[in-house]
Amino acid sequence: MKTNLTLKLKTAIFSLLLMTAFAFPVEIFSQWSQVPVSAAPNDQTNPTIVSDGSGGAIMTWQDKRNGSTYDIYAQRMNSTGTPLWSANGVVICSADSSQINPRLVADGSGGAIICWEDKRNATGWDIYSQRVNSNGIVQWATNGLPVCTVVFEQDTLAMVGDGIGGAILTWQDYRSNNGFADIYAQRISTAGVMLWTANGVSICNQAAAQRGPKVLSDGTGGAFITWADNRAGNFDIYTQRISTGGAVQWTTNGVATCTMATDQLKPDICSDGAAGVIITWTDFRSTTDFNIYAQRQGPAGAIVWTVDGIVMNNNVAYEQTDPKIISDGVGGAIISWTDYRTGITADIYAQRVNSTGAVQWTATGIIICTATGDQIKSQLVSDGNSGAYIVWEDHRNAGNSDIYAQRIASNAAINWSANGVIISSAVHDQLNPMMVIDGNLGAIVVWQDFRNNSNYDIYAAGFNTSTGIINTSTLAEKYNLSQNYPNPFNPTTKIEFAITKQEFVSLKIYDIQGREAAVLVNGNLSSGTYSINWDAAKFQTGVYFYKLVTNSFSDTKKMMLVK
Repeated sequence: MKTNLTLKLKTAIFSLLLMTAFAFPVEIFSQWSQVPVSAAPNDQTNPTIVSDGSGGAIMTWQDKRNGSTYDIYAQRMNSTGTPLWSANGVVICSADSSQINPRLVADGSGGAIICWEDKRNATGWDIYSQRVNSNGIVQWATNGLPVCTVVFEQDTLAMVGDGIGGAILTWQDYRSNNGFADIYAQRISTAGVMLWTANGVSICNQAAAQRGPKVLSDGTGGAFITWADNRAGNFDIYTQRISTGGAVQWTTNGVATCTMATDQLKPDICSDGAAGVIITWTDFRSTTDFNIYAQRQGPAGAIVWTVDGIVMNNNVAYEQTDPKIISDGVGGAIISWTDYRTGITADIYAQRVNSTGAVQWTATGIIICTATGDQIKSQLVSDGNSGAYIVWEDHRNAGNSDIYAQRIASNAAINWSANGVIISSAVHDQLNPMMVIDGNLGAIVVWQDFRNNSNYDIYAAGFNTSTGIINTSTLAEKYNLSQNYPNPFNPTTKIEFAITKQEFVSLKIYDIQGREAAVLVNGNLSSGTYSINWDAAKFQTGVYFYKLVTNSFSDTKKMMLVK
């Protein structure tokens, strides 16, 4: 008898602890459906994206719809994925010969400034620009304004807004005709006026190759520019600051960020939150494989951390490359990269570094995705809470490339499913994802897509996170949608439901006309009993319906809001 009583007591206590352990808010990944940005004939490739300032985004890409050469097109999507401009996009430039590799920045008025590499002149690739307004109407001369048209090539563009609706851009420039690229920059006003020296200001013309410039606003109308530099016989990292008037602020040809022996390549840059910068790069100082390093420099170029930088991945074996960096919002940064430490396939890892240069997560980096096949080309943006959304090109499904994403919190917690959630797994390849925050704690992703199996199109999807749903128990014997309580209510009410297995769950509110009023849940949930509050403070008195839909169950109930 005593044994049975003890067993029952232990069982009851275990059940109570189990229910308590799971009574916490969980995060739901929700996504508006993949939508075609452009499905015009022939190939559309190399998309990039910027926020429109209203929860949506403007995308631009190179486009072959008009024949054998590329033109530049653009499209604006609102926060729900609806195209706002002409079907398949508006033409930005359709001049003779090819226009490729567009970049863009927001103009602060719902439009964008777009720049690209342009072959219309026989002397080589030049830089041209165009502004498009919030309605998709180009604002400057047909086919754009010349930014730099000196002889020989100008390529490898990077751009940033100047803070007042204009843009600062930088590029590799071969005008010196010595076989090596230099770094030049130009500032463009909202009216299309080139504000600095014609054909650009020299950022670095050292007698050696300079490659891969990246640019960041300095917050005062100027910019920081960083690049890989071969002046010492191997590639190092150098950085320069340029003022709002186009005057270089630091040592001529730049300040050394890292001059360690052997190569340092592929720099990226973000703000340190204190008028300086944090720079990351891939580094071959070990002489056996590339690793990820970072350095902080102050507003005047002074080195803040250990000379030649701090390792972000503890020098693990094999290659780590292609780092991307964003500010964590509190003086440090989050970095993602492609990682070959298994010696077999590429994975995605990440690290956070604080303002003093101390790595905050596991010394070798946090796993973002180690699924089978290669994961490459990561991009990341802030999640609005000192963490990051990371998106990448994923080859786990044999023969295809898909797009996956993950959210990592400031404390290194992985918020979504291990190895990421699917953004797009349509048939055939999805490539080259680019991402921007949507201004509502979510993000919008754009990529080139081969799902029609004849040419590449441009597709996009948006995602965010829903919090506030409570998992009250993992013990659910049957599906159920309970009556809301209280009912009638003003202005909040609680809705409870149960599901018996892990699956996609939708819980939506509809008005008396059947129109969607709110989305409470739109993502994958594990088996359990859940509770969520609906705040109807912004809604009018009346009858509403709430509908639960899973792959296995559907139910609808009525409720009354009385104010």
